[in-house]
Amino acid sequence: MDIGNCVRMRAQELLSVFAVSALVAVIACSSQKVHRHYGITVASNFYERPFHFDCSPAPLQPGSSAFTTGSRQALYARSRSHVLDLPLRAAPSLTIAAELGNIVEIAASPQDRWIAHYCATGKGNSPQEADGNLKKIAMQQTGSLLTLNSPGAIGSGRLLLEVPAGAPLTVHSDDPLEIHDLSGPVRVSSLGRAVILKTTGRVDVWAMAVNFAGSQGSVFLNASRDINFMIAATRFQGSLGANAQHQVNAYFPAGFQTSVDVLVNRPKDFICRADFCSKFKKDREGGLYRFTYGDAQSGTDRIGIRSMAGQVLLATIP
Repeated sequence: MDIGNCVRMRAQELLSVFAVSALVAVIACSSQKVHRHYGITVASNFYERPFHFDCSPAPLQPGSSAFTTGSRQALYARSRSHVLDLPLRAAPSLTIAAELGNIVEIAASPQDRWIAHYCATGKGNSPQEADGNLKKIAMQQTGSLLTLNSPGAIGSGRLLLEVPAGAPLTVHSDDPLEIHDLSGPVRVSSLGRAVILKTTGRVDVWAMAVNFAGSQGSVFLNASRDINFMIAATRFQGSLGANAQHQVNAYFPAGFQTSVDVLVNRPKDFICRADFCSKFKKDREGGLYRFTYGDAQSGTDRIGIRSMAGQVLLATIP
């Protein structure tokens, strides 16, 4: 063997070793990024921040960037608060209809009454314009119906509702909403993202996107975009169905035991990075692919997941 061939062979060996080392490094880095991403995702999507009601904003000053209309900046803000105290016997259930521009936050209450705190804020480039917009934003109660109105107004409304234990609640919102710790039946429709954390009863959601966290109940989640859900215990007591047009991200604790049934269009749409992935069984159902963990058909406790045009990702919470 001449010196030239020897040099070429040695170079190829070194390149092979370098390539394998680089691949191992990339895999290690990717693994770290994956776990870090899951941690960030879980913290941001399912963090139960405490609600705080404050309806006393100071007037905006020139140069403020809190609100813009066209190329101008709003200089003034006017606010008005309204508190509704409604005994449960007068309204055994409640329906909320919130127009665009109203933020809805809902939490459980130990009292046998509905307590609604509403803050209306009108904005404008003069005190008169701010006052005029404020008049358009209001909360109105008619029997068991609570409407949040803001027709053509420049500004916003914010509702903080305290719900009696076990009381049925229905919410229709044109904006995102957030619900914490309810035990009664909850029905939600939203044109934004619905965040529902630590509920324990029946939950029916139809929204643009959904974040859900819980450990029991009869839960049905339907989204025109994505669904993120986290199970907070090693067993889910009841049933959970998640049906999204796009991505479904599901997070489980280590040692999760409740059966899981996943339907996707293609095998590569099922991505499993949970600690029970090796126990999934793969099957065909018509033109779809089914992946099952445990007894998904006859089990009393079960989770069903379907993505119509996206992926399903399962992961163990780090």
